[in-house]
Amino acid sequence: MPPDLGTLIAHDHQVIAALVAALAEEGRADRFPLAHRLVDEVAGHVAAELQILYPALRDIVPGGVELANRGQADHDALRPLLTALERAHPDDDSFDDLVRGLAMAVEAHAPPVEHEFLPALEAVIGFEKMLELGAIYSSVKENLPGGLDALPGAAPGATFSPG
Repeated sequence: MPPDLGTLIAHDHQVIAALVAALAEEGRADRFPLAHRLVDEVAGHVAAELQILYPALRDIVPGGVELANRGQADHDALRPLLTALERAHPDDDSFDDLVRGLAMAVEAHAPPVEHEFLPALEAVIGFEKMLELGAIYSSVKENLPGGLDALPGAAPGATFSPG
C-alpha cells in the first residue's frame, strides 16, 4: 500500500531534521553539499505542503483557514533562511547562525503539522482520501525543480480567507 499524506509529510520532517542535525556538526567536511541538499529537501517539502495540505485544510476542514494561515506563516519564516543558506558557505561567520535558525524553524513547524493539521484533515476526509492525497503529494514533489526554484513565487505573508 502506498503511503498516506501524513506518513509522507512525517517522513519529510524526519529527513529534514536529520540533515539539519548533520549540518550542525561543525567539524564535517561535507557541510557545503549538505546545506544544498537541505535547501532542496526543505524547498520541495514546503512547495508540496503549500500545494496539497494547506488548500485541503482551507477548503475541507472546519476551522482550517486558521490552520492553513499558521502553516503558511511557518513557511514564510523559512524562505529567507533558505535563501541565505543557499548563498552561504560553511566558512562564513553567519553559517552556523543560519543553521541554528533553520533548526528552530523546522522544530517549530513539524509538531503542529503532524499532531494537529494532519489529524484534523484525516478526521474529515478519512484514511482512503489521505492515501489519494499522499499519491498527489508524491507526484508534486517528484515534478518540482530543485532548490529555491521549487518554492512558489507568491509574495510572503499571503493568507487564506474564508469563502
